[in-house]
Amino acid sequence: MNFYITTGTFSFLKRIQDKRANLPLILLNNPKTAALIHETDQKTIFSSARKFEVLDGFGPLKQEGFYALHNIPVSIEDRPAFEFDLKNKLVSIKNETGIHAMRILSPIKSDTYVVLTNWKNEQAYAKGDTSALVPNKSSLFNTQVLFTGSPYTVTFHAYKEENK
Repeated sequence: MNFYITTGTFSFLKRIQDKRANLPLILLNNPKTAALIHETDQKTIFSSARKFEVLDGFGPLKQEGFYALHNIPVSIEDRPAFEFDLKNKLVSIKNETGIHAMRILSPIKSDTYVVLTNWKNEQAYAKGDTSALVPNKSSLFNTQVLFTGSPYTVTFHAYKEENK
């Protein structure tokens, strides 16, 4: 399965989502930016997007709730060990209260993995044990994984149209 993430202004991405209402595009926003995500077995409709392969995951992604995208840059030679350890560490996240879905995304043309989680709301995310999602160089892995940069997390709210 392919996964695509594009970013831009909210109004621009909303127009894309509206024009392609037949596609499962999920619009996310925060005070600084907006993102549009697309999970498909086809090519993307985006002219510019970060491209990923879905390695693992559970649950349907919803146009509701709270999203966290944990970005983890990993050197190419350490990818197999990283993927193995990450899949094993994330098994427990399925049992967290308030989580709807999760995807482990392997980068196609970069070194940055994304662990995407969709939660019922921001409070569920804050209460959940997400410590396994944000690696540090000394505690996450049995092997010495070489990061190519510092892991970071970006959070969003799924856009929900207000009833008029």
